[in-house]
Amino acid sequence: MNVLSFILPKPVLFHPLKHHLGYIRHFIQNTTDDEFYAAIPRIGASQMDLYCGELSLLNIGQEILVQLAAMEIATESDFISFLAIGKGHQNLIISDGSSWTLLRGDDPEFYVHIHPARYARHCIRVKAGVLKTAVMMQRHGLTLESGTVQVNALRKCIGLSAIKNLEESEGIGRIWAVLNGPIEV
Repeated sequence: MNVLSFILPKPVLFHPLKHHLGYIRHFIQNTTDDEFYAAIPRIGASQMDLYCGELSLLNIGQEILVQLAAMEIATESDFISFLAIGKGHQNLIISDGSSWTLLRGDDPEFYVHIHPARYARHCIRVKAGVLKTAVMMQRHGLTLESGTVQVNALRKCIGLSAIKNLEESEGIGRIWAVLNGPIEV
């Protein structure tokens, strides 16, 4: 993906470090240490759905805006009315079959807040601590064969508790593998 594919059209708000595999891979390889460590806490502390499909941020945002325009939703007030029908959220399915949840964003310039729908096509559910650990491992060149001591040192520097061992740690190996190659979702 080129850098332009990471640009979202207004008024779409999206947190790609939590929800877009292509962006995360780019982020790991192309940020300074200061940028990297400042951004890691923004992944949060809960569970999330990670889009692992082939569409770029730009494509996803454009497809959602095209669908909204086709429904004659052109302003923030139109969008708020649309969300009210769904009790505060709506889901749309885009060209690759993935489903996206739409919520109201707090910023008037970015009021169409999107994230992958729970358990959607081309998405996997992941815990924030697992994602942070796998991202840190990737950034520092650690593999699943690396020692638990090395992994725990990385976890400690971002405020996560130690794990007993990588083999028994739920999800780290799975997400590390996702970050490192093509997967079937």
